[in-house]
Amino acid sequence: MKVCLINNLYPPFSRGGAERVVENQVKKFVAEDHDVFVITTRPSYLSSPNLGEVPSAKTGEGYHEESNRAYHFYPLNLISYCHLQKLPAILRALWRLIDTFNLHSYFKIKKILQTEKPDVIYVHNLTGLGLLIPRLIKKMKIKYIQTMHDVVGIRPSGLLLYGQGKENIFIKIWASLNRRLYSSPGKVIFPSVWLKKYYEDHNFFSQSQKEVVQNFPLPTANLLSDKKLKSPDKVAFLYIGQIEQHKGILFLIQTLSSLLIAHCSLLIIGSGSQLEVAQNLAKDNPRIKFLGYQPEEKIQEYFSQADYTIVPSLCYENSPTVIFESLSAGVPVIASDLGGIPELVRAGENGYLFRAGDRRELISVIQKVDKKIDKILKQSIIKA
Repeated sequence: MKVCLINNLYPPFSRGGAERVVENQVKKFVAEDHDVFVITTRPSYLSSPNLGEVPSAKTGEGYHEESNRAYHFYPLNLISYCHLQKLPAILRALWRLIDTFNLHSYFKIKKILQTEKPDVIYVHNLTGLGLLIPRLIKKMKIKYIQTMHDVVGIRPSGLLLYGQGKENIFIKIWASLNRRLYSSPGKVIFPSVWLKKYYEDHNFFSQSQKEVVQNFPLPTANLLSDKKLKSPDKVAFLYIGQIEQHKGILFLIQTLSSLLIAHCSLLIIGSGSQLEVAQNLAKDNPRIKFLGYQPEEKIQEYFSQADYTIVPSLCYENSPTVIFESLSAGVPVIASDLGGIPELVRAGENGYLFRAGDRRELISVIQKVDKKIDKILKQSIIKA
């Protein structure tokens, strides 16, 4: 069987969990001896031969380690999706309008599909590729399975912040447009019950078969039973993710810095637009260290040093990859009680939950992880 996967990003241009899901799907289909190819974007400034617009089966151009073909191309727009955040808000709005009805992307993908003739297409994130693609697939009468990874179908930013319930007229228009463009694929997969309900509440995919499938296998071990710290001298916390305000990293630094705990350390892995702000918040606390971007093999080393991974999101997360990675490494998780996170973190078994943005609740959780710092924390609560 010939399988096509479509996602806005794919190695070597990856930055989130959706790309990991697509990579895993590719490996699975290749292992099952299917003919697999990927359609994805690339930044506008690249012209490397092995990132060519149409990879050649004869020369191997565009192939990756998994032996699948990857079609990388730049859909004409103001800027590539990879660098969208560089644009001011008004130009991002224009970019999204062009992206939604991107005819260049439509005809480029149509040509690839006509050449390849896949039996089934698995579609993931379409931001950067255009929302005419579902219509194209239906028109070509190819079996179509859609996976939703976030709330971008309803909110253009893909973000739903905690406490942000009201939807203005622009969001309502955007949701209505997306509802029509996506229409009803044969099957829609959601990585969390929360995300499935969110789209159902907004009347999406009324005629589709809908299924909840977690992105990765979830370990079942009770990680808090007889939990021991890896060092008797400190509790080692780990944060992995974007350095952005909505990810809660600034809130986390402010909380830990205000406690002035000598018995704790925090390692921060990742990059983002708020890196300088975060570094300034932590400048007086030598126990908070920034490690920048780290390759996967190095991240596993840091998991081996960590007692707890903290996921302090201030936005509704669907199914954070870092939680799966942390639990698979045997490291319990302290996370915001938002979105699909409670479906992964079982309080008292593999981690703890706290109300998003609530400093006192986070402090209360930290008090549970090691009795040695309980006295310090109680004294610090008054100051915080």
